Amino acid sequence: MLVLMAYGMSNREIAEHLVLGDATVKTHVSRVLTKLGMRDRTHAVVAAYQCGLVEPGTAPPARMAGLSR
Repeated sequence: MLVLMAYGMSNREIAEHLVLGDATVKTHVSRVLTKLGMRDRTHAVVAAYQCGLVEPGTAPPARMAGLSR
């Protein structure tokens, strides 16, 4: 979820990518923020880049391995 957020995907785009409902994605995003102790999505994305989960200038693959149903 955090990786998809870091690629700039909206909740709706994440829901479509993972074949989940919008409300489910909203819940998961909220839980990611809580677990990371972040106040908003922007801070979580910065943390994802700092930790090396994503690299600047890269695009998300069509389907991310291990994240699709």
